[in-house]
Amino acid sequence: MPKFIANLHLEEFFSSAHKSGLSSNLVLSSLAFPLSIVSGLLLLDGALSASIASAGIGILGLIAAQAIKTRGQ
Repeated sequence: MPKFIANLHLEEFFSSAHKSGLSSNLVLSSLAFPLSIVSGLLLLDGALSASIASAGIGILGLIAAQAIKTRGQ
């Protein structure tokens, strides 16, 4: 029969995120910045290559990045 590991010290792993002091505002803003960069590049690519799908995804990404940024404030 397989043996199961009962004590994996998971409580230390999950509680370290609370101890590190990272606020949700910092995490959200750090997610919004790369999303806005990628979305801007997609929008630029859609404008230069006349790709409606790429431009549409870029616009949606910029809207999502702005929503994430305002949600964190």
